[in-house]
Amino acid sequence: MTKFLFLFKSYVKHLLRFIFALISSGNDCIVCGNKTYVYPVCKKCINQRFDIKKLLSVRRCSICGKEILTESDTCLKCKETPVIKSLNKVVPILSYRLWNRNLLFLWKILSIRSLSGLLAKFMSRALNELEIKYIIPVPPRPGKIAENGWDQIDELCKYLEYKYGFTVLHLLERRNVIQQKKLDRQNRLKTIGSSYVLVSEEKLKKEIKKIKGEFPLVFALIDDVSTTGATLESCAQSLKQLNLGEVVGVTIFNVD
Repeated sequence: MTKFLFLFKSYVKHLLRFIFALISSGNDCIVCGNKTYVYPVCKKCINQRFDIKKLLSVRRCSICGKEILTESDTCLKCKETPVIKSLNKVVPILSYRLWNRNLLFLWKILSIRSLSGLLAKFMSRALNELEIKYIIPVPPRPGKIAENGWDQIDELCKYLEYKYGFTVLHLLERRNVIQQKKLDRQNRLKTIGSSYVLVSEEKLKKEIKKIKGEFPLVFALIDDVSTTGATLESCAQSLKQLNLGEVVGVTIFNVD
């Protein structure tokens, strides 16, 4: 019933947004400026600018996922002062540049929730390319849903589960209530190992029962943005205790 209600509400909201956009003469695509009627990105730009296979083929650091121009497989920061140690790698889909910055602003700051469905589509294509079917969301800070009415990653993962068939495992909870975006790099790194912990043993048993197949498997740790990698690393350190297999950080955006 939860799945049906979520998809039904999503469909109704999608339809209402389309009708409202038609009445109001639509919006301008944030990429090309042409008219668009549901998302702030037109269909042509979605197909041309957001080709997931092409985006994933960009040369990136094999550890943190940041784009690199050298022949090395590892960026300078990961060679000298690595943050990512417990994850197998980080795979971002979009860079935090140009219109991608506008996408994130509209989604997270202005709470244009229609983008959750679009970004979930991008994420599902990336996960299929990576051949990963089990996903672990980075949990929100305590009180976020009560304050804002929703959590972006929670909604994204509901789309991935209910519409695209991925298995969502809620294995983590967050203890730290401080917003990461308010911390500088040094203070973000200090939160590693203290912000995220495993859920209770009872919840763990319930979630792990969802896993079908023999261990070790590959799991995707899902977040919206990777900046320093501190959040992903903190989560990965806790997940490592379970010995489930490889954990790959998959994010929508990456701040270079």
